[in-house]
Amino acid sequence: MEEAELNLLDEINARIPASDFQAEYFPGGMVRITMSITAEMAGQIKALAEQRGWPEADAYVAMLATGIGALKEARARELLAEEGEAAQDELDLLVRQMRQMETQYAVLKFRAWNFLQAYQASAMSQGALVNRADGLSVVVDRLRAENESLRMELERLKGAVAAANAAASQGNPTTGKPEPPAARGVGGILRRLFPMS
Repeated sequence: MEEAELNLLDEINARIPASDFQAEYFPGGMVRITMSITAEMAGQIKALAEQRGWPEADAYVAMLATGIGALKEARARELLAEEGEAAQDELDLLVRQMRQMETQYAVLKFRAWNFLQAYQASAMSQGALVNRADGLSVVVDRLRAENESLRMELERLKGAVAAANAAASQGNPTTGKPEPPAARGVGGILRRLFPMS
């Protein structure tokens, strides 16, 4: 069973891309910002989150990215209206950045899918291990109860053996010798009460 679990972990590791995802796509890491917005803007973002089925934090990030995209679009439109080599160079740069972003987006979606598959497989494996642990816990509890019952029975049997040994060592009270097996029991009692001359 252990080999099957190792194979599953190998499969999960194989599904996760070998390259360092964070270093490649988030070299600068993440930055936390705090800002105040109007209640109306917050309401619009919350409505967007509900409409798209997103967590509210995702909607804030999406709206911020949409605003940055709108600024770049406005700048591109200005450059299209301008004549000159500098404007064309800047427009070419924006187009290249857009292509690069589209490529990164496609790869990010693909890798996110791989991570999701790996996570689901890992969650199923974890669920199986939790179920197995719960099952083993039940078995251990049952075995502990059975062990305690057997221990008590062993103590009872030891007491019975000790009592039998004590009775056998007392023997015949008249001779002080242990009685033979035939002298014990009802027959032995009768012979002691009515000795034959």
